[in-house]
Amino acid sequence: MDEFARAEAAVSEALLLLSEIPGRGEPVSLPHLVGQRFAALGELVSENGAFAAEGKGVAKSLAEWNVHHSFRSLLCHGTATVTVDHRGRWHLVLKMLTFRSGEAVREAMVVDEDEAAERLTALHSSRQRLEGRLRGMTAGISR
Repeated sequence: MDEFARAEAAVSEALLLLSEIPGRGEPVSLPHLVGQRFAALGELVSENGAFAAEGKGVAKSLAEWNVHHSFRSLLCHGTATVTVDHRGRWHLVLKMLTFRSGEAVREAMVVDEDEAAERLTALHSSRQRLEGRLRGMTAGISR
């Protein structure tokens, strides 16, 4: 969860900085929900966005980060049960009920120790790339 929180904080700080840029920053929205913050930043650094030139690398990192979205939702909003198999290895069972277009959708994911370590490594790398590209983008923007 720390990796998600750190990425979310970096995106929020970048949005705040971009909103303060005279001229181009006025239309920047500062939404309450984290998913909307990622979407708002994605629009700003998209091909036709106000910060497209500076944000090319950020756009790529945001797309890479989106791969982790369903895991984040289950981890942060689902219920978790830890089980231990006959070899003493743990498994995390995540379950969540959501509503999409008025329909109930039940999601579940089982993550074992090895997969959890792989996911953490991937999350860490993705977050570091995203933060680095955000730093590069914001450093190149004059206030």
